[in-house]
Amino acid sequence: MTMQEDACDTPGTATYYYPVVGRKSTGTVSDRLYITDMEKSDPYQFTLFILSYSAVQGVRDTTLGFAIPDVELPAASYWEIAGIHGKPYYEYAGDRKPPQERAADYSQDSPKDTLPVPARFGGYCNHKSVMFPTWHRPYMMLMEQVVGDIADRIAANIEKQYPSEVGKWVPEAQKLRFPFWDWADPATNPQGLPSVLYEDTVQITLPGGKSATVQNPISYYTYQFGIPSDFSNVYTASSGLTAYFSTWTRSYRHAPSTPQGGTDIAGVQTAIQGVASTLSSGIGLLFAFPEGMDPAIAYDYFSNELNESRMIVDYFNSSSLEAIHGIIHGTVGGNGHMTQQDYSAFDPIFFFHHSNVDRLIALWEWCYPQYWMGDGYVYNGTSYSWTQQLGTFAQVYNEQILPAGARGNLTPFRNENGTYWTPEQARFLDATAYPKYYSYPEFQGVKVDQAATDAQRAAGRASIAKYYGFDPQTAATQVDTEAWSHLPVPAPKDSGIPETFQGIQNYRIFVVLVQLPEFALNGSYHFELHHNTTGNQTELIGTTTVFTRPSDSPCAACAVRREMGATIRGVITLPPSLVNDIIVNSGTSGGKATLETTTEAIAQSLSGKLLDASRKVVATARGGTNAPTVPPNQGLPPHMVPNGVTLFTAAVAEKASDKTYPVQLYDWQKHNALFTSGWQQAAQPAS
Repeated sequence: MTMQEDACDTPGTATYYYPVVGRKSTGTVSDRLYITDMEKSDPYQFTLFILSYSAVQGVRDTTLGFAIPDVELPAASYWEIAGIHGKPYYEYAGDRKPPQERAADYSQDSPKDTLPVPARFGGYCNHKSVMFPTWHRPYMMLMEQVVGDIADRIAANIEKQYPSEVGKWVPEAQKLRFPFWDWADPATNPQGLPSVLYEDTVQITLPGGKSATVQNPISYYTYQFGIPSDFSNVYTASSGLTAYFSTWTRSYRHAPSTPQGGTDIAGVQTAIQGVASTLSSGIGLLFAFPEGMDPAIAYDYFSNELNESRMIVDYFNSSSLEAIHGIIHGTVGGNGHMTQQDYSAFDPIFFFHHSNVDRLIALWEWCYPQYWMGDGYVYNGTSYSWTQQLGTFAQVYNEQILPAGARGNLTPFRNENGTYWTPEQARFLDATAYPKYYSYPEFQGVKVDQAATDAQRAAGRASIAKYYGFDPQTAATQVDTEAWSHLPVPAPKDSGIPETFQGIQNYRIFVVLVQLPEFALNGSYHFELHHNTTGNQTELIGTTTVFTRPSDSPCAACAVRREMGATIRGVITLPPSLVNDIIVNSGTSGGKATLETTTEAIAQSLSGKLLDASRKVVATARGGTNAPTVPPNQGLPPHMVPNGVTLFTAAVAEKASDKTYPVQLYDWQKHNALFTSGWQQAAQPAS
C-alpha cells in the first residue's frame, strides 16, 4: 500500500493520505482468530503475526535466517498509529492536509492549541458518542492492514529463500487478520490474561519445522522515536502514585510509582479475575435489548456510556459496550498506559482488546440490524441531532453528527479516493456492506458476514446472551420460588409486549445503575459494588470504570464534557443466586413481604467503593436507609460524589410457544438510591 501524495512531504503544504483499505490486497475475506487459537492451531499465521507486529513496532530479529522488512512509511509505524488515539497531539502522518483544508489553523508549538482547553485541535477522540463503534473500526483495520502487508513480504521472503517451504507461508499470510482476545468469555476470563498477552518472549515456528524464542511484541512497546514531547506525568493524589509517562521509554501495566517503571503481572491477573463476572454478565445483557425500540435510541444506549438521547427517563437499563470496554482499560492498565486514554494505544494489548470490541459490535449489529444512529433521535415529539466535539483539524466545535457525508467523517481515516470513512461505510461485515475483508469465526450459530432471516437473528441473540450468562429462564428455576412469590409479575401485554409472551412467575432481575461524574478524580477511576458478608468483610459483585483523561489533556471533546459535568453510566447485574440468598436469609419473604421490603434488604447488604486508577480506595459507602450518616468533615467533596447508584428491577417475559426465543424485559421499576448516608473519604497519603 502506498501513500497518495503530491510533490513534497512537508505537513500542511500538500495533501497526503494513507488509505485505510484493510486487507484488500488479498482479495478475500478471512476471519480474525482468537489469539490463543492462533497460537495453538495456526503456527504459520502466528509466526507471521508475531514477526510483523514486531516489525511495525520497529523491532526486527536478524537471527532467524530470513529477511524481515522495515516499515516503509511513517504512517504505517506503530508510533504514528498509536498516537491517533490520544497523545501526541499532532496531525497523523497518514492524513496531512494542504493549507486550504487546515481550517483549524493548528500548530503543535502554539499554546493556544496545546493548553488543557485548546482553541483548536483537540485530538481525534471519539468516545462518549454514537461514533464510538464506527470510529474504532477503521482504526483497527489500519493496524490490521500494516501488519498484514509486512506479513505478506515476510512470507514471500521465506518461500524465496527456502524452496521446500513454497506453498506453506504465502497462503497463510493472505489469510492473516488481526487476532482478538475475548475478555468476556466465561470459560476463560476467570483465569485472567492468557500468557501470550504478557510473557516477554514467545515461541514461533521457523522454516523446516524448527522453532525459536523471540521477543513478544504483545507484552510491551518501546517508543521507536523517543518519548513524545507532550507526554506528561499523571499524579493521583488519592494514592500518592505517579505514572511517569514523560520518563518511561516503554509501556507498562500496573506500574510502580517510579521513573524506572515496571509491570506487575500478578496485579493485572488479580484485577482481571475480579471483574470476570462483570464483563460476562454485562455483555450478556447487551444481547437482551427489547424488540421494537426506537432504532436511534437503542443504538445510542448500546454504543456509548454518555447516552445523549437518554434525557431524564431511564425506562430500560443495560450497560453500553463502551462502558464495558472501559473496564478492561482500567483493569489491565492500573497505574500504567492502558488506563489513560491519552496513552492507552501505546500498550500493544490495546489492539487485541479493540479487535474483540469490534467483534462484539459485529455480533450485535448482526442481531439488531434495524438499530442504528440515523440522523438523530426524537424525544417527546421533538427531533434532536447527535453532537460531538470532534476536535479534528476540520471540525473544532460541537457539531452535528450524521451517518454519512462530511458531518460523518471518521477522521483521520481515509478511503482510497481521499474521502473519509463514514459511519455508514463502517457498518456490517456481510457481502452487501462496504468492503472490509475480514470477519470472525462462527460463534453460537452466528457468522457475522452471512445473511440471515429474522428468526436466525433472534436465535443468535438468545444464544449469545445465554453464553455470556444472561439466562433468566434457567435462573428462575434455581431460586426459592416460594420466597420470591411476593415479587410482582404483571401481564406483559400491559407493557405493550405481544400476547404471545407470558411473564415468568416468581422472578425479577435486579440491576444497579451507576452514574458517575466523568472528571471526579482527574483521570480514570473505578466504582465497585460489594456484598457485605461477615464482620467487615465484603465480596466484589461488579465494577464500573470511568475511562477518561486528566484535566491537563488537550482533548477538546473532553474539555467540553468537563464543562458540561458529563455523567457516565454503567450497569451491574446482581447475580440471582445472591438475590436469592438475601431474600431467604433476611426474612423479607412470606406474607408480609413486598418488593419494597426486599429491595431495602438488598440495599442494606450492599456497600460501595470508589478506587483511583491504581485501585487505591478513595471512599466507601454503606447501603440502606439505616446506614450511619457520614459526618460532613469526613465526606467526599461534592464534585467527587457519584451522581447516582440506584437499584432497578424488571419482570421477564418469555414466548409461550417457543421458550428458546429471546426473552423480553418489561415493567422496569426504579427503587432505592443505595448510598443515601454519604461517602466516607479514605485516609489520604502523606505528601
